[in-house]
Amino acid sequence: MSSAHFLSGGTGSAEQERQYARYYSAIATRSRSRTTPHITTYTLRPEVGRGSIEVTRLRGSLRVIRYDVGFTADHRVGYHFPGDRFELEVCLDGRLRIAEDEAGGADLGRFSSSLTPPRPTRGMITHPAGRPYRGLSLTGSRDALSPYLGSVGTGAFASALERLDSSGGADLYLGRGARLHGLPGPLADIFGSRAESPGGILLMESRVMAALALLVDAASAREHHGGLDDHEAEALRRVPLILWRERHDPPALAEVAGELSMSPKRLARGFKALFGVTPFEHHRRRCLERAAELLLETDWTVERIGHEVGYASAGNFVYAFRRRLGTTPAAYRRGHS
Repeated sequence: MSSAHFLSGGTGSAEQERQYARYYSAIATRSRSRTTPHITTYTLRPEVGRGSIEVTRLRGSLRVIRYDVGFTADHRVGYHFPGDRFELEVCLDGRLRIAEDEAGGADLGRFSSSLTPPRPTRGMITHPAGRPYRGLSLTGSRDALSPYLGSVGTGAFASALERLDSSGGADLYLGRGARLHGLPGPLADIFGSRAESPGGILLMESRVMAALALLVDAASAREHHGGLDDHEAEALRRVPLILWRERHDPPALAEVAGELSMSPKRLARGFKALFGVTPFEHHRRRCLERAAELLLETDWTVERIGHEVGYASAGNFVYAFRRRLGTTPAAYRRGHS
């Protein structure tokens, strides 16, 4: 039997706080340390599923919500939020279904992200039964972002988000925003960190700023995308294939540019305009995504999988995998067996 809950109201309002409290109480037990009162952990009740939801409150009433859960039955949460809500969520593993009245519906899969449009939203999210989900959400009002935007300001940031999606926000909301491909990196870094000390809080806040900066840069890249000719865009889409082909002996950027008859500077700028990240960052993420698939699809050793995706050292592979996914390859395989 599936479970359904409902959340609404203004972000940070007393009514919404009460709704979230009732929701968490219905599905989990709550714990909070005296030394870290800004962090609350909700451990799912056995009849609901396994795992936990961790909520960290930062400056400006911004919340960092870390999901590491698996529900026994389909877990559905209906919602109706006003237009001042900001939520940026990335799926690091598993699947999350989003159905919204205006945008439509889609599944948020591994390494895809969702950005709430600047309008009221009404719909439902669903965690499919038996499917572990690991994800991270930055949630707050749009005004709550002010401490993290520096000289950019909330007005310029809002304008950047509007320029980022010509579909009125639907594509970015449903995980179809090609220019958000770079976001899983900084959000995965936040997932793997803990704000348990003043330094930890500062580090987490800096990573929030990095994620917001990527959104602003993505909007700028969209404005300059028109400077690419069609044949240049087609050539740039070959870069991931070249890097994968040569993954055991990675070429320098100049070598890749030479194969495409393009200057290194043009390649670097054009690639980031198309993909939102640098060529080698995109390649590293692709390698680790493939490694995650091989861990589940084969019985190969961790060392063999690391070599297959281009890592000469098993230690370097384990370090990179853990930094990216928040767990070791062996633990990832056990958790999905």
